[in-house]
Amino acid sequence: MNRKTALQTLIGAAAASPLLAQTPNAPYKNFKEEFAPAWKRSRDYTLLVFNQMPEADLDFHYTPEAMTFRSQFVHCITFTAAQFSDRFSTPNPFDSSLNFNKLTKAQVAAEITRFYDWVTEIVAKLKPAKLNEIRGFAGDKMPNWRFFYAMENHLIHHRGQAICYLRLKGIQPEGYVGW
Repeated sequence: MNRKTALQTLIGAAAASPLLAQTPNAPYKNFKEEFAPAWKRSRDYTLLVFNQMPEADLDFHYTPEAMTFRSQFVHCITFTAAQFSDRFSTPNPFDSSLNFNKLTKAQVAAEITRFYDWVTEIVAKLKPAKLNEIRGFAGDKMPNWRFFYAMENHLIHHRGQAICYLRLKGIQPEGYVGW
C-alpha cells in the first residue's frame, strides 16, 4: 500500500466512523434538531408541487383507477396521520369527517400545512425514551425516530407521482427544494 492510498483509507475510516456508530436501532440523540428543518423543507416542497396544479385540474387522473392529483395529497395526510395517531396514541385530526373532495385548492393547501404542523407538534412533545422505543413496522422493528423517516418516504413517493401528473398536464414542475 502506498502512502497516498494509506492516507485515503485512514481519512475515509475517520469520516465514516460517526456514521457507523449510528446503527439503525440505536438511540438517536439529535433527531429533533435534524428532523425539524428537513420536515419544514418537505412541507415547503409539497406545497410548491401541490400549488402548481390549476384548481380546475385537481381531480385529474391519467386512468380511471389511478388516484387523482388531489387524492395523492389527501392520501398522504390521511394515511400518515392515521399511522402517527396509532403509533403515538394521539387523536387524529384528519379522520373521515373531513370531506377533502369538497375542499377548494386553498383549503386543501391549508390542510397540508395543518398536517405538517401537527407532525411537528408530535415530534416536539415526544420524550427521548419514546423516540428511541423499538416498535414493529412493515414486518420489521425500528425505533420510533426512524418511523418518522419511513412516513416521510411515503410522502416523497406520492409527491413524485404528483410531479408526473403535472407533466402529463403540460406543466413544467418548478425546481427541486432539497435539504
